[in-house]
Amino acid sequence: MLAASGLADLHTHTFRCGHARGHEEDYVRQAIALGLSVVAVTDHIPFYWLPPEAHDPTLAMAPEQLPAYVDSVLALKEKYRGTIEVLLGIEADYVEGHEARLAEILQSYPFDVVLGSVHWLDGFWVDAPSSQKLYEQGPAKVEAIWGAYWQKLEKAIRSQLFDVMAHLDLPKKFGFFPERPLADLESRVIAALTATGTAVEVSTAGRRKPVGEDYPSPSLLERLVAAGVPLVLSSDAHAPEEVGFGFSEVIPRLSRLGVNEVFYFRRRQPVTLRLPCE
Repeated sequence: MLAASGLADLHTHTFRCGHARGHEEDYVRQAIALGLSVVAVTDHIPFYWLPPEAHDPTLAMAPEQLPAYVDSVLALKEKYRGTIEVLLGIEADYVEGHEARLAEILQSYPFDVVLGSVHWLDGFWVDAPSSQKLYEQGPAKVEAIWGAYWQKLEKAIRSQLFDVMAHLDLPKKFGFFPERPLADLESRVIAALTATGTAVEVSTAGRRKPVGEDYPSPSLLERLVAAGVPLVLSSDAHAPEEVGFGFSEVIPRLSRLGVNEVFYFRRRQPVTLRLPCE
């Protein structure tokens, strides 16, 4: 079994987002214990597109918490310099029509990596437990959600606001898939990734969800590799013990696809990381 030694985990959350536990330093210490070379702290950005009264503290930090979050991670970056590289990251939702405000926030802080995601879709959360009832309405609704998601995701990628796209095929979380493949929409997303040079995370978080598989799916990952899309590794940890989750199983899978390197980001510039040999 391969260890996580020398690898980078580019996606972690802390107590600040309201649905994870542990402080930033807990994640850093766990990464060190695993032998990781790099760990990014990437809590959810505040709801910049909603009025203050619509903020849900169980889904993201409040706007007034963002400066303290940044200061905390920067302090850890200095404290552990020479032991592990700690990256200041953020997971930022793409919301069409609010690109300028998001760009303003991202430019205000010295982020190393910005993860892009589409959770908010036409007034509902794609992956919230409360949204499962929408998927249960039947195949037509499932296809409509997937179709709208892929279209929004393409716009997010083409906005070039993000370094990495997180959990690429997120609507599968509850195990609902369209009855007919939406290959054309998938192809448009892949084309947007290659055109912009945006990376995609290989996330083990899906193993902890009802769908029970990584993001992206095996078939989609094959298409991404064939297209030359840059990849990063992530656990999407919501507890310190989830850092590096499943990495020892992902590396052989990537090796079989001919992938021998992944990336991480430093001051939003990609850095190559060689994968260990089996």
